[in-house]
Amino acid sequence: MNSVRELLDQPSIWLRGDGPHSDIVLSSRLRLARNLAGRVFPGRAGADDAKRLLGDVLAKTADIQTLNGGLRLELEPVELIDRRILGERLHASAELVRSPKNRGIVVSPDESRSFRINDEDHIRVQSMCSGLDLERAYAMADALDSELDARLGFAFDDAFGFLTANPADAGTGLRASVLLHVPALVMDHKLDAVITDLKQAQCSVRGFREEGGGPPGSLVQVSNSVALGLRETEILRRLSRAILEAMKREGDARERLLSGARSLLEDRVWRSFGVLRHARLLSAQETLYHASLLRLGMSLGFLELGPEVLQDVLGWSQDAHAQLWSGTNGHELERSAWRAEQVRKKLKGISA
Repeated sequence: MNSVRELLDQPSIWLRGDGPHSDIVLSSRLRLARNLAGRVFPGRAGADDAKRLLGDVLAKTADIQTLNGGLRLELEPVELIDRRILGERLHASAELVRSPKNRGIVVSPDESRSFRINDEDHIRVQSMCSGLDLERAYAMADALDSELDARLGFAFDDAFGFLTANPADAGTGLRASVLLHVPALVMDHKLDAVITDLKQAQCSVRGFREEGGGPPGSLVQVSNSVALGLRETEILRRLSRAILEAMKREGDARERLLSGARSLLEDRVWRSFGVLRHARLLSAQETLYHASLLRLGMSLGFLELGPEVLQDVLGWSQDAHAQLWSGTNGHELERSAWRAEQVRKKLKGISA
């Protein structure tokens, strides 16, 4: 793989919808924060130190078999639109997208494994898989972590564990996260209560409020908020327990809506189908909102769509992806017209 744009030939892992419990869970991710022994941490490193470390890491990790054939990039020469693609595919942080100097990224061909160089820490190992599969994600991250440690030598203290830029990450350096699709909790006005319970279970919840209430597309990311003093297995056990409870409550909310407001629920799903099938302009946020309702309708058996249909529609809701595919060079109105046309074509022939 020679360029970021080759990634566009395959769906993002978080969009595939083919993993365990994928009716509610889109993806599972593991991140391990690591720093190299004897090196100045990124926050205090000068430009020469950062540049030298970037070159050393890329050179010393070139033979890792699971990453062969993927992307190996120094980010500074990479165009902004391509860095935004990496961000939308969850491989690059917002900081790496904005400030690429002396930073890099390595991504496996199937995008399930990657690591960032000179982010908040020297190394950020990441693994990702579709659906709820934290154990598999951890196994992949742990294997890559061992390969990197053997070549680079990570900073480790017998008392504190792995040393990290953020003290909250010290110990295991592990952050596990699950992306949930919870439209029924949003409609039933129960999401805030679930978020409160997740925070009491020492989970962090990310989701941006917008006019009308609820996160965009009813998507929330739930992760562990504590790493210090806990073993990896205990972190994953606690997070899994919290996620399973949140999933149960989303399932219960769907049942309540089906039994008490089925006609209203069906109407909302089919209205979204109608908008997507006939609209001439679709913003990224609007596409994500309506695709979320189609995804719910599929889960409840209201309509039948092949998984690739929803996969494509969700993919077009990603702004940088749509900009490259459409060739509109950042003009929002043209991009919205292109997006609407693609969605209409995709849904053509599907009966209501």
